[in-house]
Amino acid sequence: MAATPTAKVDTPHKHYGTYAAKWQRCRDASDGQDKIHAKGETYLPKLKDQAPADYDAYRKRAVFYNATWRTLDALRGMLFRKDPQTALPAKVEGYASDIDMAGTSLMTFAREVALEVLEVGRFGILVDHPAAPAGVTAMSVAAAEAQGLRPTLQAYKAESIINWQYARVKNRWMLVQVRLKEEVSEPDGEWGETCVDQIRVLELVEGAYRQRLFRKADGEKGEWVQTDEITPTMNGAPLGFIPFYIVGPDGVDARLDEPPMIDLVDLNLAHYRVTADYEHGCHFTGLPTAVVSGYMPPDTASPLYIGSTAAWVFPDPNAKATFLEFTGQGLSALVSNLDRKEQQMAIIGARMLFAEKRQVEAAETAAIHRTGEASVLASIAMGVSEGIEQALTVFAQWCGVAGEVVYQLNRDFNPAMLDAQQLTALLKAVQAGQMSEQEFFDLMQRGDLIDSEQSFEAHKEQIGVVEPVRPVVPANDPGAQGAVA
Repeated sequence: MAATPTAKVDTPHKHYGTYAAKWQRCRDASDGQDKIHAKGETYLPKLKDQAPADYDAYRKRAVFYNATWRTLDALRGMLFRKDPQTALPAKVEGYASDIDMAGTSLMTFAREVALEVLEVGRFGILVDHPAAPAGVTAMSVAAAEAQGLRPTLQAYKAESIINWQYARVKNRWMLVQVRLKEEVSEPDGEWGETCVDQIRVLELVEGAYRQRLFRKADGEKGEWVQTDEITPTMNGAPLGFIPFYIVGPDGVDARLDEPPMIDLVDLNLAHYRVTADYEHGCHFTGLPTAVVSGYMPPDTASPLYIGSTAAWVFPDPNAKATFLEFTGQGLSALVSNLDRKEQQMAIIGARMLFAEKRQVEAAETAAIHRTGEASVLASIAMGVSEGIEQALTVFAQWCGVAGEVVYQLNRDFNPAMLDAQQLTALLKAVQAGQMSEQEFFDLMQRGDLIDSEQSFEAHKEQIGVVEPVRPVVPANDPGAQGAVA
């Protein structure tokens, strides 16, 4: 029996490869037609005995209708239709415009987290802090800030999180190791730069958090060797946990979840393959093909030309010339196939693409569809909010401040638009004592008729100091003078 080779620092998790293939499909689909075409036979197999030049033409005629990206963009837009509800300590708020020390605002960072979780279902947030200068074992928050040392949030895509381990530590289920693959740019001469791969290992060792960096000793063929070791401290003491948060559709969790968009992606790719066959069929059936019978040219060097300046004169009166015309039902079947797939994509998330073609839904059916979508989106909103909140809590502790940290994404995805008739009925209900003013105010906010950030008390105070608008009375009204007086 052959010996099992020693695992290396870049050895991926046992489930990494399975999910990495799904992540790649999702990313290729959202990137659009150029990426799909570039992948060639990965997404569009060759036809039987198809020559390379013919396959290239076949692929170029295919159209990738990017329902994946349109749906992703629309869903993220729903999440950020309203600004997140936040409550951050003043010091943390001061860093919100540059949360990673690379110019990224907290809002932009949150939008990236949301997009990644929507697209592939996984994202990593590392709360990091630069190491203290050599020889310094403890440093106050004020002293660290004076030297430009402060916490940051660092983003890691799913593909970068190559391995992870959880274990029970002091009766708590905790992340005890995670390995992150990074690409670092370094100067190469005066004008150039080169990219270097490295593995960052975050781990708990005897209850203390440390980082180790590994790089290959001799280019791509060399062995991984440790190049640095860091023990981050907070208030002069090592951390007893790893400040890395893996965010998924259901919150901060170690589990690998199916990408939320995978079903739509696979349908989108199947739709692409059908469009290739459809465009291929249109190309060959739509081009006119001349058919001549009963005529043999005197020599092969005497071609027949088609056009208004050319006339065909055959010596045999029984000779005929016609055009071959396609009359079969094959293309109709392909069109029906495309329509069916478009309807399926609409059902699982891209309904907005087919508003003009779909029949009007009953109110109950539309409500069911919206509820189903909102439930998935609400779960993602809660998961992303949980991950960012936990990261910001540690961020605040590293800033030396305490207090509540709140960062909650919007979960009101479908505004309840109110028409004039509904507003009149609601006002009558308030006037009749069948609805409170607070309930009416809440409905107005949900309908985006009142600022979602405004409180009921502030609204009452505002309308209390504004003079009511005087009704406009027509000039020819006999009672106009009395009405104005």
